[in-house]
Parts: sequence; C-alpha cells; structure tokens
Amino acid sequence: MIHGTEPDPADMLALARDQQRSVNGRMGVFVPYILLAWAVAWLGGFLVLWLEAGPVSIPMAVAAPVCVVLFLAAGAVSVVLGIRSNRGVRTGKDAAFVGAVYGQAWWVGGIAIFAIAQGMVANGMEPELLGILYPSAYVFFAGLMYFVGGALWRAVPMVVLGAWAILVSAVAPFAGAPAHFLVFAIAGGGGFLAGAVWTFVWTERARRRVGGGDAS
Repeated sequence: MIHGTEPDPADMLALARDQQRSVNGRMGVFVPYILLAWAVAWLGGFLVLWLEAGPVSIPMAVAAPVCVVLFLAAGAVSVVLGIRSNRGVRTGKDAAFVGAVYGQAWWVGGIAIFAIAQGMVANGMEPELLGILYPSAYVFFAGLMYFVGGALWRAVPMVVLGAWAILVSAVAPFAGAPAHFLVFAIAGGGGFLAGAVWTFVWTERARRRVGGGDAS
C-alpha cells in the first residue's frame, strides 16, 4: 500500500478477517470448558440416578440433590464463562435480540415441559413414567436448542452435539428404567466430552492461524 493514497481494499479485507478470527478465538476459548462442565454433569448426574435404582441402591434423597447440584454447577459455569467470552466484544441490536430471545427460550421451554408432563399425569398417565419422560424430554429440548443455536451462530460443534442429544433422547426411553439413565450418562456425557475435545482442538488451530497471520 502506498502512503498518501486510499487504503487497498484487499488489505482492509485481510485486516477485517484477522480481527474476526481474533474475536472468534477469544469467544471460543471457553467453549471446551463449558462442554466439559456439562460432560461431568451428564456423566455424574445420570450415573448417580442409575445407581439409585441399580446395584448400589443410593438413596434418592442423596442421588437427586447430587444430580441437581451437578447440573446447576454446569449451568453456572456456562453463564460465567459465556459472560467472560463476550467481554469487550461489540454486538449489534439484531445479534443482541437473538441472544436474549435464545437465552429466555431455555427457561420458557423448561417450564412448558414440566407443565405438559404434569398435565399428562392429571389425564391418567402413570406417575412412574415421569422418571422416563422428564429426562428424555429435557434432553430432547436441550439438543434442539443446541441445534438451533448452532444454526444461528454457524457453530458446527453445537449442531453436531444438538443432533446427538436429540438422537440419545429418542433412543434412551426404549432401554426402560433405570437403564435409560445409564444411556444418558454414557452416550450423552460421552458426547459432550467428545465435543469438548473437538472444540479444544478447533480453537487451538484457530489461535495458531491468528498467530501466524499476526506474525506475518
């Protein structure tokens, strides 16, 4: 580029691409840890529920709180790291609106699933089936949200994880209780663990590309 003339469009485009890669790298660096937190929640939470009715026979008064704490902890990790990843990143009104609606959809959908399940019991469904319906429905909903989120933000790992969670939620009920908890623990938790490894490798490669571009 010659001094005193207008900037070269090619140079400006390359600079914009480098800046976008840098932003993506900063935002993506926390994703593996978020997925790892959910992997631990799925593995530990559903495994302890399986043990409650399985060979060890852990009391439900212990198994249920442990499961709830693990999932709440994973949610807290996701929120904290999500906020940190967006710190210093400017977003437009459209992006902010999409993010806000997407975030609210989680608790709206969760409440709706609870109401639907209770309505089915009120209309004659055996309460014992809630042990299969609740985890299957919530896993399906989470998978659907991941799938949609991946489409919104063009995040392939989220699309793959969402599709996997939907598949697991559709297959697990056929295992019956309490084996379906083991399916969720191994297949679901294993999927999140694989996703954590995948995104870690992906973000490391992205950071190397950004570093190589800066060095050049």
